[in-house]
Amino acid sequence: MFGSGRNESGEEPFRPVVGDPPYRVCIDAGHGGSDPGARGVVEEKEMTAQTSEALLALLEADPNYIPLRSRESYDVTAKPSERAGAINVQSPQLLLSIHGNSAPEGSAAAGFECYPSVPGRTWHQESYYFAQQLAQGMQAAGAKLRGHGGIRYIYYQGEVKQLVESTHTEVRDERSFTLLEDVNCPAVLAEQCFVTSEEDVAQFGSEEGCKTVARAYYEAICAYFGTQPLDTPL
Repeated sequence: MFGSGRNESGEEPFRPVVGDPPYRVCIDAGHGGSDPGARGVVEEKEMTAQTSEALLALLEADPNYIPLRSRESYDVTAKPSERAGAINVQSPQLLLSIHGNSAPEGSAAAGFECYPSVPGRTWHQESYYFAQQLAQGMQAAGAKLRGHGGIRYIYYQGEVKQLVESTHTEVRDERSFTLLEDVNCPAVLAEQCFVTSEEDVAQFGSEEGCKTVARAYYEAICAYFGTQPLDTPL
């Protein structure tokens, strides 16, 4: 029945159990320090730092949240394993790792995609639910969603990354991104746009674009925890 809140199998849709506020949310700005990440119209590390700062400002203004960082400074170079350790010490209830995508010269690749903790992991359902909120928020902001609803899984076969669509729900032994595997909370890695696409960067990687993305991410966090977003302008 329409409006019943049930999915096609007749089951209640998944909702994370979050407890009471304030909620501890960790933001990880991808790359940084001596690691620039992908280079294109902008450097990935500059874009992720700018987006993270805007998002942290929104969370700091909202009494429902205690914003946390994966490292003290964006000038610090830290391996994913070091970031995971620093994140776990702070006991967050949710992690968002902010990244940018890239493509070879001449490619028209653009759009948003994100990677939750993969099937079979402790926080898979919660991570996937958060990924849904992120993708829906970015689509509402005007982003093109890549893959199946903007959500994909990443596995490593040795040093080689394998990308699979989120419709592939089988449990696999291969590891995913270190941050998704080694943090003790639901986690999603988001690729906000292609740093190699002028159109993508203009919309989601410029100074104003990063603010747009930060707002979409903030509202996705609010949707995950069930709080009302503040109307605080950036």
